[in-house]
Amino acid sequence: MRKSYNERYDETFYEKTLSNGLQVVVWHKPNFQNSHFLFATPYGSLHFEEVDKEGNAITFPSGIAHFLEHKMFESEQGDVMEQFSKLGANVNAFTSYNETVYYFSTTSKDVKEEVNLLLDFVQDLHISEESVEKEKGIIIQELNMYMQMPDTRLLFESFKSMYHYHPLNMDIGGIAETVSSTTVEDLRNCHAIHYHPKQMLFIAITSLDPQEVMDMVKDNQSQKAFTKPMDVFTKDFKEPKEVCRKDFALPMDVTCPKSSIAYKLQPYDGSTKDRVKAEWAIRFLLESYFSNLNDDYQRWLDEGIINDFFGYEIDFGKDYAFLLFYAEMEKDELQLFIQRQLEIMNETFMNEDILEQIKRRYYGMYVRIFDNQESIGINYIRNAFLDMNMYDILEIIESITLDDILQAWKCLDLSNYCVTEIYNKNE
Repeated sequence: MRKSYNERYDETFYEKTLSNGLQVVVWHKPNFQNSHFLFATPYGSLHFEEVDKEGNAITFPSGIAHFLEHKMFESEQGDVMEQFSKLGANVNAFTSYNETVYYFSTTSKDVKEEVNLLLDFVQDLHISEESVEKEKGIIIQELNMYMQMPDTRLLFESFKSMYHYHPLNMDIGGIAETVSSTTVEDLRNCHAIHYHPKQMLFIAITSLDPQEVMDMVKDNQSQKAFTKPMDVFTKDFKEPKEVCRKDFALPMDVTCPKSSIAYKLQPYDGSTKDRVKAEWAIRFLLESYFSNLNDDYQRWLDEGIINDFFGYEIDFGKDYAFLLFYAEMEKDELQLFIQRQLEIMNETFMNEDILEQIKRRYYGMYVRIFDNQESIGINYIRNAFLDMNMYDILEIIESITLDDILQAWKCLDLSNYCVTEIYNKNE
């Protein structure tokens, strides 16, 4: 296995790619008392429509990544969570737009049984027609619950307003119709393609001997046979430049209106690292004007213009990009407020002193990741799936200049936007 040591941050990890293609990482934290293990696939809710090398379509119902995550916790030995609990370990999982991750933590110094259990249950899908049909009702109930939550619904409707065809217009769990249409065959085929060792990454953040941990994973994998991996690629969507819905309002049980203004941006044309740097540059700019670094921010709070719900999101994905503001105010008020602040931002662009404050703030926040095992694991996974590493992000944060920010901002076309409002149904 290959050792990587970073002298500046005093961090060490070990890497090895096994013969079946599985990438294994052991991040060594000798002073930590507990251990954290994660097993991930770069398959999330955005990837349900794909193509193979010949261009043939491979389509699954939207939400299948989340559905599969639910079903993985069943095994021939019973409930997986209960098995981990008996071993004194806490296990869980999550599905995001771009990955599905299974993980457990433990204070035990003998983790062989837990490591084998994590590897085995994720790599062995054990489902039946009856269990899949039962799970549909559970997932649909979960989706309905989220749709009754105003904050979640505001975000969901904002994405639906922005995108015509891109998978961002769907909830991570899909919708009731796609969940209902998911079959046992869909789940098995999806698992076979996206849970192959060559697609996946296993990472341990632990004080245990790295070679021993590496050997545990290697021994487990050597006893298994896998079919030839299938190369698939996310489908290119012919997404129009314009937003899908310019204006949308929905009555719900809220005491005050919640609104968003979402700017649909064109996908960034450049390398992954350049795209990530541009996103950080825009985030720095927004931080300078829409956080307490702006002298007017406290006045906005004091005068009730905004409250603690106010915020923004910026995301430059591989085939999408957006900027979104949200607040507890009527949509017309939010639109006027944001547009006015953007005009001021253009008139009085941020200065070097503010930039250095922001860089120190984010640098400090990111360095603290090294003190949290779960954060190390998730950040390593997400960067690895982008063919980057965690130190790249720190270098980007340190290297951004005012000129980088100005150039990134000039490239944004804010002409395509939509406003969304959740208002009191009784008014």
